[in-house]
Amino acid sequence: MSGSSMGQNLWLHDILLQGFLKNGFAKTNGNKSWELSDLQYLSLTDDMARGFLSFATTPSYRKQFFELELRLIKEQADLISKSIGNEPFNLIDIYCGDGFKASELIKEIVSRNKSAEICYCPLNASQYLLDLAVSNVKNSKIANVKDYKPFLSSGDGMSLRNISMLLKLGKYKKNVVVLLGGVIACFDINEYLFELNRDMYKGDVLIMGNGVRVGERLVDIEKYKDKSFHNWFKHVMFAMGFSERDIKFDARFRNSRVEFLYKINKETKKKVEGRWIDFKSGDEFVVAALYKYYSEEFEKFCKMYFTDSKVFTDKDKGYALVVCKK
Repeated sequence: MSGSSMGQNLWLHDILLQGFLKNGFAKTNGNKSWELSDLQYLSLTDDMARGFLSFATTPSYRKQFFELELRLIKEQADLISKSIGNEPFNLIDIYCGDGFKASELIKEIVSRNKSAEICYCPLNASQYLLDLAVSNVKNSKIANVKDYKPFLSSGDGMSLRNISMLLKLGKYKKNVVVLLGGVIACFDINEYLFELNRDMYKGDVLIMGNGVRVGERLVDIEKYKDKSFHNWFKHVMFAMGFSERDIKFDARFRNSRVEFLYKINKETKKKVEGRWIDFKSGDEFVVAALYKYYSEEFEKFCKMYFTDSKVFTDKDKGYALVVCKK
């Protein structure tokens, strides 16, 4: 292992453990349950980023998120284009992924407004994903995308406040914020939309896609235990020095959400900021969480923060696309 790689691993090891310790723990069946479920911590390394990309290609994700979202974007492209208008705009792609969904959205907008001028602004905690998103949008060869301004975020995805006014100082006076692929499911929607609304300006547009609940709440936990989740989330545990044989992946319903967690099966000590912390066999690390709402709940939250808010669902009512204008 090179010195730079070792330094990076030690840095990440400390960042993750400090995060878990800062959030404290709860007691669960006599064991400690630690949580660090902010989405930013799932893309801090190239391995984590590749884990997400692998997850995003699974048949279940493509069917439940990707395909439904693109279909709704195509169906509502006239409304989206009308909401944006004719002035040049920044397309702020929060937690951009590989940029493909953004490029498809841009194509639909441009097909309705051939004179559109766009600055693509992906935002992510992963440099790997930022580079990939910019590359994929450039490779789409959409002439209307005139500029690129990627932003490496060390925050929780709400760091729009740091860039929204900065972006408006140039040629592009309008911000179009997109949260595609179910990104909003990783956050408490009430808090997130409050912050987002505060950092948007009159005339800005929000386009957001997320799965919505049909039928009974908090059922079918087994689908969240799929190995595809583990293949993504396990890199958090690896970065803290655990091996595959030290951990057991699980998912559960708690706190009105899905929690993804690892139980460790051996006692271990970790040194953090000069002090030793004991972790016991059976202790848990919650590494991710997902929230899912009924469509009427989703609509209620959007209308709470945006006066001009429209919610569209697919024919089976399992996915929603929201177009809001401030």
